Amino acid sequence: MRVDGPVPVSLRDRLLIEWVAQAKVGDAFPPPWSDSQTPLASIVRTLIMLEVIDRPDPGASLAAVAQDASVAARAWLEQNPPPPLKPAPEIPRPPWMKNP
Repeated sequence: MRVDGPVPVSLRDRLLIEWVAQAKVGDAFPPPWSDSQTPLASIVRTLIMLEVIDRPDPGASLAAVAQDASVAARAWLEQNPPPPLKPAPEIPRPPWMKNP
């Protein structure tokens, strides 16, 4: 499937990109990627599909791929700021509650 323009990013995917941008050595992988048999490979695959990173060379070390992914995730976040938050809808008070 070919998508013209930026790949749409779900909130879950955005949170993954933010995690990758901030992750340190030894941090636990976020769910649902932590449930994978190969969490790092699953995260890298997701970042490739989201076009955050390019496909790494077959011989590349995992440490180098992780470091490059972190740099690329920070750059992606700079270029793709989060959408503005919408105000919460006003919930009507039941008639038996007093107004403040």
